[in-house]
Amino acid sequence: MATVLIVVALGFTATQVLAYPPPGVDDVFITSAAYSYVDTYNTTNPFPLNVGTTKTIYVNGRVTTSTAGTGFADGTLQSVELRMYRANVGSSCTIDLNDCYKVSCTVTANSQITLNYSCTLDLSYISDSTMTGGTHEAEVWNAEVIATDDQNQVGSRIQTFEIPTSLSVGIPTSVAFGVLAREQATTVANNVNYPLTQNGNDVASVTVSATNMTCTPTGTIQASLMSWSLTDVDAGDPTTVPLAGVPANVNLGLGTDDDVGLVKYLYFNITLPSVVSGTCSGFMTVEAIAG
Repeated sequence: MATVLIVVALGFTATQVLAYPPPGVDDVFITSAAYSYVDTYNTTNPFPLNVGTTKTIYVNGRVTTSTAGTGFADGTLQSVELRMYRANVGSSCTIDLNDCYKVSCTVTANSQITLNYSCTLDLSYISDSTMTGGTHEAEVWNAEVIATDDQNQVGSRIQTFEIPTSLSVGIPTSVAFGVLAREQATTVANNVNYPLTQNGNDVASVTVSATNMTCTPTGTIQASLMSWSLTDVDAGDPTTVPLAGVPANVNLGLGTDDDVGLVKYLYFNITLPSVVSGTCSGFMTVEAIAG
């Protein structure tokens, strides 16, 4: 019987897996202009927040990749991200105006393997203070720059900095009781609701004082006839306090994502004397103090 030799040819395709080091973040500068490489702000030189609004800062530096290219399209770098957070909340924090910010950064060419990055960030005036008198004075803030390549390899670098304590309260410039009759006392219907707005990152209170009001053509209204209260009550209520320079412990707390523009009220009352007429005016001082 004849034998038959059967030969089967098998083909193999070799796949080359490219391996290269992750990108490196060469430096991190916190400064006041895009693509500026000056270390303007850090733990020894904190920047003040803007009262009642945001402050724009820039985090700039350079990223080195392992293969030649002048941008995302022809190199290995995929993204550069800034995470700015109070140290104890960590880089995986949820975005929050008080303690956690995350933004994508722009990248421009520098050389075939080095690219410049710039990150723009608007910090809220309610960002947590990490300095004396602040709510987290034992901590620092981290500016962490994270570079990711097309194999999802990551390189990062952290620069620490501080946010100072800002005592700032929005205080109206006048109190107007309107037209009243002699011996009339204000009530909840016509007293003055006086808003105090949180514009900083420090718990606040106020002190309140006043001078006598001089009336033209006749009379004087003593400062003791004016009062403030933390609740909306009539003149003469036991909770009212004469305007004598004592603290009004409003405990104006810190704003959060849910209540930016936090407001509390003082309620001003007055009782007119029997001998008075015309237009009356005087000076009232409302001063913010740490609460």
